[in-house]
Amino acid sequence: MADAVTIAVEARDPAKNKGTGSRVSRKLRAKGLIPAIVYGHKVAPQPITIRRDDVWQMVKKATHLAQLKIGDQTEMVLVRDVQWDHLGKEIIHLDFARVSADESISTDVTLTLYGTAPGVGEGGVLDFVVHTLHVKCRATSIPDTIRVDLSDLHLNGAIHVRDLKLPEGVTAESDPDLVLVHVVPPKSATDTGAIAEGTGEPEVIGRKPEDKDKEEKK
Repeated sequence: MADAVTIAVEARDPAKNKGTGSRVSRKLRAKGLIPAIVYGHKVAPQPITIRRDDVWQMVKKATHLAQLKIGDQTEMVLVRDVQWDHLGKEIIHLDFARVSADESISTDVTLTLYGTAPGVGEGGVLDFVVHTLHVKCRATSIPDTIRVDLSDLHLNGAIHVRDLKLPEGVTAESDPDLVLVHVVPPKSATDTGAIAEGTGEPEVIGRKPEDKDKEEKK
Protein backbone atom coordinates (compact mmCIF):
# COMPACT_ATOMS: atom_id res chain seq x y z
CA MET A 1 0.00 0.00 0.00
CA ALA A 2 1.31 3.46 -0.87
CA ASP A 3 1.69 6.04 1.88
CA ALA A 4 -0.24 9.27 1.55
CA VAL A 5 1.93 12.04 0.14
CA THR A 6 1.92 15.38 2.01
CA ILE A 7 1.32 18.44 -0.15
CA ALA A 8 1.00 22.11 0.79
CA VAL A 9 -1.85 23.78 -1.09
CA GLU A 10 -3.49 27.20 -1.05
CA ALA A 11 -7.15 27.86 -0.32
CA ARG A 12 -9.16 29.88 -2.81
CA ASP A 13 -12.21 32.06 -2.31
CA PRO A 14 -15.24 29.90 -3.24
CA ALA A 15 -16.85 32.93 -4.86
CA LYS A 16 -13.98 33.04 -7.35
CA ASN A 17 -14.16 29.36 -8.26
CA LYS A 18 -15.52 29.55 -11.81
CA GLY A 19 -14.58 26.04 -12.99
CA THR A 20 -11.78 24.57 -15.04
CA GLY A 21 -12.64 26.44 -18.22
CA SER A 22 -12.68 29.92 -16.72
CA ARG A 23 -10.23 32.71 -17.37
CA VAL A 24 -9.13 32.58 -13.71
CA SER A 25 -8.30 28.88 -13.98
CA ARG A 26 -6.28 29.42 -17.15
CA LYS A 27 -4.28 32.13 -15.42
CA LEU A 28 -3.55 29.77 -12.54
CA ARG A 29 -2.27 27.07 -14.89
CA ALA A 30 -0.07 29.64 -16.63
CA LYS A 31 1.60 30.19 -13.22
CA GLY A 32 2.28 26.48 -12.76
CA LEU A 33 -0.77 25.96 -10.54
CA ILE A 34 -3.71 23.63 -10.99
CA PRO A 35 -7.18 24.37 -9.61
CA ALA A 36 -8.81 21.69 -7.47
CA ILE A 37 -11.70 21.15 -5.06
CA VAL A 38 -11.88 19.37 -1.69
CA TYR A 39 -15.29 18.08 -0.61
CA GLY A 40 -17.03 15.55 1.63
CA HIS A 41 -17.67 14.73 5.30
CA LYS A 42 -20.57 17.22 5.33
CA VAL A 43 -18.12 20.12 5.17
CA ALA A 44 -18.46 22.92 2.64
CA PRO A 45 -16.42 22.32 -0.54
CA GLN A 46 -13.08 24.14 -0.47
CA PRO A 47 -11.54 25.34 -3.77
CA ILE A 48 -7.74 25.15 -3.68
CA THR A 49 -4.71 25.51 -5.92
CA ILE A 50 -1.93 22.93 -6.06
CA ARG A 51 1.49 23.18 -7.69
CA ARG A 52 1.76 21.32 -11.00
CA ASP A 53 5.04 19.70 -9.87
CA ASP A 54 3.30 18.27 -6.78
CA VAL A 55 0.50 16.87 -8.92
CA TRP A 56 2.97 15.12 -11.22
CA GLN A 57 4.73 13.61 -8.21
CA MET A 58 1.39 12.04 -7.30
CA VAL A 59 1.00 10.81 -10.87
CA LYS A 60 4.46 9.21 -10.89
CA LYS A 61 3.79 7.46 -7.58
CA ALA A 62 0.29 6.43 -8.74
CA THR A 63 -0.93 7.26 -5.27
CA HIS A 64 -4.60 7.47 -4.32
CA LEU A 65 -4.18 9.26 -0.99
CA ALA A 66 -2.77 12.65 -0.06
CA GLN A 67 -2.38 14.75 3.06
CA LEU A 68 -3.27 18.30 2.05
CA LYS A 69 -1.90 21.10 4.23
CA ILE A 70 -4.34 24.00 3.95
CA GLY A 71 -3.14 26.80 6.18
CA ASP A 72 -2.68 25.35 9.66
CA GLN A 73 -4.89 22.34 8.98
CA THR A 74 -4.11 18.99 7.38
CA GLU A 75 -6.75 16.83 5.71
CA MET A 76 -6.47 13.28 4.39
CA VAL A 77 -8.07 13.10 0.96
CA LEU A 78 -8.69 10.58 -1.79
CA VAL A 79 -8.11 11.48 -5.43
CA ARG A 80 -11.61 11.15 -6.86
CA ASP A 81 -11.28 12.64 -10.32
CA VAL A 82 -8.50 13.95 -12.56
CA GLN A 83 -9.50 16.03 -15.58
CA TRP A 84 -7.12 16.11 -18.56
CA ASP A 85 -7.00 18.46 -21.52
CA HIS A 86 -8.38 17.27 -24.87
CA LEU A 87 -4.97 15.84 -25.84
CA GLY A 88 -4.63 13.88 -22.62
CA LYS A 89 -1.29 15.53 -21.84
CA GLU A 90 -2.02 18.16 -19.18
CA ILE A 91 -4.02 17.90 -15.97
CA ILE A 92 -6.43 20.82 -15.73
CA HIS A 93 -8.41 20.06 -12.56
CA LEU A 94 -8.59 17.61 -9.64
CA ASP A 95 -11.33 16.53 -7.24
CA PHE A 96 -10.34 15.39 -3.73
CA ALA A 97 -12.75 13.68 -1.31
CA ARG A 98 -12.12 13.95 2.43
CA VAL A 99 -11.56 10.57 4.11
CA SER A 100 -10.53 9.23 7.51
CA ALA A 101 -7.97 6.50 8.15
CA ASP A 102 -10.53 3.92 9.32
CA GLU A 103 -13.16 4.75 6.70
CA SER A 104 -14.20 2.17 4.10
CA ILE A 105 -14.25 3.65 0.62
CA SER A 106 -14.83 2.51 -2.95
CA THR A 107 -12.24 3.28 -5.61
CA ASP A 108 -10.63 1.98 -8.79
CA VAL A 109 -7.25 0.20 -8.66
CA THR A 110 -5.03 -0.49 -11.66
CA LEU A 111 -4.56 -4.10 -12.77
CA THR A 112 -1.02 -5.25 -13.60
CA LEU A 113 -0.32 -8.37 -15.66
CA TYR A 114 2.60 -10.61 -14.74
CA GLY A 115 3.90 -13.94 -15.94
CA THR A 116 3.61 -15.46 -19.41
CA ALA A 117 0.33 -16.80 -20.75
CA PRO A 118 0.81 -20.30 -22.29
CA GLY A 119 -2.01 -19.47 -24.70
CA VAL A 120 0.21 -17.00 -26.54
CA GLY A 121 2.66 -19.83 -27.35
CA GLU A 122 -0.33 -21.85 -28.48
CA GLY A 123 -1.01 -19.33 -31.22
CA GLY A 124 -3.38 -17.01 -29.41
CA VAL A 125 -3.41 -13.26 -28.78
CA LEU A 126 -3.55 -11.85 -25.27
CA ASP A 127 -6.41 -9.36 -24.97
CA PHE A 128 -6.26 -7.10 -21.89
CA VAL A 129 -9.94 -6.14 -21.65
CA VAL A 130 -10.29 -4.34 -18.29
CA HIS A 131 -7.45 -2.22 -16.90
CA THR A 132 -8.90 -1.23 -13.51
CA LEU A 133 -10.95 -2.95 -10.82
CA HIS A 134 -13.56 -1.29 -8.60
CA VAL A 135 -12.84 -2.29 -5.00
CA LYS A 136 -13.87 -1.47 -1.44
CA CYS A 137 -11.39 -1.24 1.43
CA ARG A 138 -10.11 1.04 4.16
CA ALA A 139 -8.76 4.34 2.91
CA THR A 140 -5.28 3.51 4.20
CA SER A 141 -5.30 0.03 2.65
CA ILE A 142 -5.80 0.87 -1.02
CA PRO A 143 -3.46 -1.37 -3.06
CA ASP A 144 -0.95 0.32 -5.36
CA THR A 145 -1.98 -2.23 -7.98
CA ILE A 146 -3.67 -5.62 -8.23
CA ARG A 147 -1.56 -8.29 -9.94
CA VAL A 148 -3.11 -10.67 -12.44
CA ASP A 149 -1.22 -13.98 -12.84
CA LEU A 150 -1.14 -15.18 -16.46
CA SER A 151 0.76 -18.42 -15.88
CA ASP A 152 -2.33 -20.66 -16.26
CA LEU A 153 -4.01 -18.71 -19.06
CA HIS A 154 -4.31 -20.95 -22.15
CA LEU A 155 -5.81 -20.43 -25.60
CA ASN A 156 -9.54 -19.59 -25.33
CA GLY A 157 -9.11 -19.21 -21.58
CA ALA A 158 -10.08 -16.17 -19.53
CA ILE A 159 -9.43 -14.61 -16.14
CA HIS A 160 -12.51 -13.22 -14.39
CA VAL A 161 -12.90 -10.97 -11.37
CA ARG A 162 -13.74 -14.04 -9.29
CA ASP A 163 -10.33 -15.56 -10.13
CA LEU A 164 -8.29 -12.75 -8.58
CA LYS A 165 -6.36 -13.11 -5.33
CA LEU A 166 -7.07 -9.84 -3.57
CA PRO A 167 -5.10 -8.42 -0.63
CA GLU A 168 -6.60 -8.94 2.81
CA GLY A 169 -9.35 -6.45 3.55
CA VAL A 170 -9.93 -5.64 -0.13
CA THR A 171 -13.25 -6.65 -1.75
CA ALA A 172 -14.06 -6.47 -5.45
CA GLU A 173 -17.26 -4.59 -6.25
CA SER A 174 -17.21 -5.42 -9.97
CA ASP A 175 -19.26 -8.28 -11.44
CA PRO A 176 -17.56 -11.59 -10.48
CA ASP A 177 -18.12 -12.87 -14.04
CA LEU A 178 -16.48 -9.85 -15.68
CA VAL A 179 -13.65 -10.92 -18.04
CA LEU A 180 -10.44 -9.05 -17.28
CA VAL A 181 -8.05 -10.70 -19.74
CA HIS A 182 -8.30 -13.62 -22.13
CA VAL A 183 -6.37 -15.37 -24.90
CA VAL A 184 -8.24 -15.57 -28.18
CA PRO A 185 -7.45 -16.87 -31.68
CA PRO A 186 -5.81 -14.14 -33.80
CA LYS A 187 -8.91 -13.52 -35.95
CA SER A 188 -11.00 -12.99 -32.82
CA ALA A 189 -8.74 -10.31 -31.32
CA THR A 190 -10.74 -7.10 -31.34
CA ASP A 191 -8.29 -4.97 -29.38
CA THR A 192 -5.64 -3.54 -31.71
CA GLY A 193 -3.59 -2.86 -28.60
CA ALA A 194 -3.67 -6.50 -27.49
CA ILE A 195 -0.49 -7.36 -25.62
CA ALA A 196 1.75 -10.10 -26.99
CA GLU A 197 3.71 -10.45 -23.76
CA GLY A 198 2.61 -10.85 -20.17
CA THR A 199 3.26 -7.31 -19.01
CA GLY A 200 1.72 -3.95 -19.75
CA GLU A 201 2.45 -0.29 -19.16
CA PRO A 202 1.30 1.06 -15.77
CA GLU A 203 -1.65 3.40 -15.80
CA VAL A 204 -1.48 6.82 -14.15
CA ILE A 205 -4.22 8.15 -11.96
CA GLY A 206 -7.27 9.38 -13.76
CA ARG A 207 -6.08 8.61 -17.26
CA LYS A 208 -8.14 5.95 -19.01
CA PRO A 209 -6.80 3.60 -21.68
CA GLU A 210 -9.27 4.98 -24.22
CA ASP A 211 -7.82 8.49 -23.68
CA LYS A 212 -4.44 7.23 -24.85
CA ASP A 213 -6.01 5.56 -27.87
CA LYS A 214 -7.57 8.86 -28.91
CA GLU A 215 -4.25 10.62 -28.55
CA GLU A 216 -2.45 8.05 -30.73
CA LYS A 217 -5.00 8.55 -33.50
CA LYS A 218 -4.45 12.33 -33.59
